[in-house]
Amino acid sequence: MTGKTVLVVGDSWSASIGRGMSEVAAARNTVVNAGLGGCGILLPVGEETPQACRRWPSQWPSYVEKYRPDAILLTVGFWDVTPQRLAGEHTASDLTAPAHEKAFRDRLNQAITLLTRRHTPLFLMTSHQVGNPTYHSSALVMNRVLRTAAATRPGVRLLDLRGQLCNDAGCPRVLAGTEVYDPTAHPTKPARARLANWALDAMFAKGGV
Repeated sequence: MTGKTVLVVGDSWSASIGRGMSEVAAARNTVVNAGLGGCGILLPVGEETPQACRRWPSQWPSYVEKYRPDAILLTVGFWDVTPQRLAGEHTASDLTAPAHEKAFRDRLNQAITLLTRRHTPLFLMTSHQVGNPTYHSSALVMNRVLRTAAATRPGVRLLDLRGQLCNDAGCPRVLAGTEVYDPTAHPTKPARARLANWALDAMFAKGGV
């Protein structure tokens, strides 16, 4: 893989995998890592949401035009499964609430439209949070919406992040002899390198982009 440009957008897990891509492939390629911690696509209200998180509808299209990537990765499975308060709400809910599922579906479709405006292949990562009892039900809803989008929107493909982090026994902290999570619950350097190589292979292996 040489001379490719990858745009990475989404939450802190997206940023972590983008960092892994830079570590394993940036010598001969360009990785534009625009993942932001604490940011998803739901656009919740409240001071707890940084202003930078609200700018994706304008920023992401500008990245597409500026960098003209060969592939785009979008991951929000760490942040958008958590309870959030949307406009007009007094309490936070997660994606198991019908209104939040609809809001996520609508925002996802908006993001897909913006990111594929140049017909760039878009890769969506599933949420591995199905292995977390706190967010299990919300993550199942997210993954169902993501699968539907990948099956129905042209140029959109699904990457099963959970399948890379979990096995029949669950989602262990050590997998195949490798420590998976750092103290912040994000991938360790060896784990993010493995995830980055897996994602890049899916994007650019023979028969891919």
